[in-house]
Amino acid sequence: MQYPQLAYVPEARDPSLTIETRDLVAKVIDNTGLLAPECGAGSASYFNLGHRFTPFTHHLGYHGIRALYDRSERRNLVVPFVSWLNLQTATLEGIAPDPVDERAAFGMGRGWPMTVAKAGRGALLRLEPLPRMRVHYNLELQPAEPDGLDFCVRFELGRRPDSGRARLRATWPCYMNAYDDVRLFYPQRQASGGWRWAGLGEKPNVIIGEPVGYEHDQTAFLADRQALPLAYGRLGERVLIIMFSDPSVRLFVVNAGGHFYCSPVQNPAWDFEWVVDDYPLGQPIGFDGRIIYTSYRGPEAVLRRYEEWLASRGQGAAR
Repeated sequence: MQYPQLAYVPEARDPSLTIETRDLVAKVIDNTGLLAPECGAGSASYFNLGHRFTPFTHHLGYHGIRALYDRSERRNLVVPFVSWLNLQTATLEGIAPDPVDERAAFGMGRGWPMTVAKAGRGALLRLEPLPRMRVHYNLELQPAEPDGLDFCVRFELGRRPDSGRARLRATWPCYMNAYDDVRLFYPQRQASGGWRWAGLGEKPNVIIGEPVGYEHDQTAFLADRQALPLAYGRLGERVLIIMFSDPSVRLFVVNAGGHFYCSPVQNPAWDFEWVVDDYPLGQPIGFDGRIIYTSYRGPEAVLRRYEEWLASRGQGAAR
């Protein structure tokens, strides 16, 4: 089935909204797909005068951050055709999911009608309740000066199962244009007390950038004994930091989750999940977070940025 609200449109009608800070530029889109401009091509060639080999430049269904880059670096961190922070999985235990648009790929929220609207200096993505699950969902993104984006995730649920436990499970990916390292580093609790930074993930068993004979290989890695809702990944001399207000948000990595056979770089999916048992009806539930992209100055600087964010929210110091 297809929802009439979802469509591919020419790039000239791109509904994306731009969020800017001193250092960063982000483009936020709904589930609209974008078509590449038409260009002449030889009859025996996949290439054309526009140097494009797909009919689209953004895949239908990938709402969220479709581009994020530093103004001085001018390098998009998001894998082409997709987005970060899109609602990949949203399930209510004991309740059948609403139909997903057949044109969407590898997810549920990607195939549901999603709207995007301006919200101050930021953007608001919104899903109205569908008949079966009756889930109302908001994702708000706002600039966080000078090098970050704040995000706010909220659900409002209108249905519980007729029997058994009421459990919501949701996941969100960040498909990375990384260089060589696919690992996400997170605070891991130690048996002796305290925590230390641990690497999550390892390189997939493929030759990066070799399309001939390519066979996709990916493995998922789930954070073990996660001590804080905080992680960072290295991108050359820079770092992406992601943090959350709720300690129950759990990190995982799919080491080739966003990889294409022709990509010359590693494309891990740095993901997270959130599970709520015995959820209330008709009341907003969710969590907040911040993404930072900046120069890498060591793990101590990562922790310091997290503690500064907690202090700005009145949450106290990390432990």
